[in-house]
Amino acid sequence: MPCDCRCVREQKAAIEKAVRQEEAACRLARHRANCFGDDAKKEGYTFARDDQRDAELSRRVRGYVKQFAKFRQEGRGLLLLGPTGTGKTFYACCIANALLEAGYSVRVTNFAEIANELQGTFDKAGVHRELKRPDLLVLDDLAAERDTSFMNEIVFQVVEERCAAKKPLVVTSNLSAQSFFKPDTIERGRVFSRLKEVCIPLSVTGSDRRDEQLRRRIGNDLALLDG
Repeated sequence: MPCDCRCVREQKAAIEKAVRQEEAACRLARHRANCFGDDAKKEGYTFARDDQRDAELSRRVRGYVKQFAKFRQEGRGLLLLGPTGTGKTFYACCIANALLEAGYSVRVTNFAEIANELQGTFDKAGVHRELKRPDLLVLDDLAAERDTSFMNEIVFQVVEERCAAKKPLVVTSNLSAQSFFKPDTIERGRVFSRLKEVCIPLSVTGSDRRDEQLRRRIGNDLALLDG
């Protein structure tokens, strides 16, 4: 029986490895597109860009990624609470990107997008199935949606379905811890009650980074104008 020499075997192995790497890269690109849609900005939020200004928070969100297999089995997620511009969405997307790299399925969305999807289709059950499917669902800006009975029911149904399926959530909100733990309406109360059961609350504090970036950008623009 003929047999390949060592150099031919090594060449074949290198080709097979390159094919596997290309397939993995294509698969990751598809998963990123499913996760972020057309939002390239969020796709770029990774731990490599983390300045670790809040070292404790940075350590804990990284710890969630490291222990995700356990948290996934238990259906446990994170709740990131704090003022606008402090990095909640950034860290939620860092988690999403790290888990995508690890081979998990993730989707990042908000309730305005979900409402648009539901209003634009007759297959509302299909929309809810897709929200239950990923290993992790990131819900950005909870409580920023319109306070209507329609929106309140969507919020409750999505959260309830994920919780019932023991599928973890990472939720961000501009609400303070006091507002979250003592909600001002019955509708919010029943949603927050479910989130308390399945999410670890983390406080995200500090200055508004968007304001800092804006001041730097204005300073750079003025310097250009001044020549």
